[in-house]
Amino acid sequence: MGRGKALTNQEYWWIIGLHDGGISLHEISRKTSCFRTWLSRPQTDSSSDRPRAGRRLALTDREVRVLVRTAASGEYFAAELKTKLAIKASVRTIQRMLQRVDHLVYTKMDRTLPLTTVHKAARMAWAEEHILNPDGFKYYWRDMRRPAQSFVRRQNGGGSVMVWGTFSAQAVMTAWDSIEQEYLLKLVESMPRRFLAVIKQKRGLTKC
Repeated sequence: MGRGKALTNQEYWWIIGLHDGGISLHEISRKTSCFRTWLSRPQTDSSSDRPRAGRRLALTDREVRVLVRTAASGEYFAAELKTKLAIKASVRTIQRMLQRVDHLVYTKMDRTLPLTTVHKAARMAWAEEHILNPDGFKYYWRDMRRPAQSFVRRQNGGGSVMVWGTFSAQAVMTAWDSIEQEYLLKLVESMPRRFLAVIKQKRGLTKC
């Protein structure tokens, strides 16, 4: 009986990644269409060591291992991985390789604050470091076996509201004093009628 088609390096490390992620041999065989007998023993086909014709692989075995390990930290996106690891392959090639790793998922960062004390302290340190230069990235590669990261958006100019209130308090009091008492009494007396009109218009569906 002849041998089947040899696996490519990326397929080989895909299987290794599934095995490291705790996936059973049966499930790996189903996902990769490889026989369980091959998965349960090391590859011994000497033809894999022979020079192969065709284009050279964009990623070496070592680059694939380092990429998967670094991406699992959840701190980098594809372009940053390419720069940090000095990989010659394109960003799209890196993205395709990471998409084939089952325990990695490309997801949007949750816009919520961590609730634990450790997360709050880490978030405060990050905010102080990036207070004048927020990175703005919402998508990142993360390991599904680890907790998801989160972020909050800092709105510019938020402190001006309190300053406005300080300077405008006197103006509000002046405007209030200029309203005649008779006019205010008419408004109070008309409130029940206005309430009934709103309830009738909304058919009883009002917010408490």
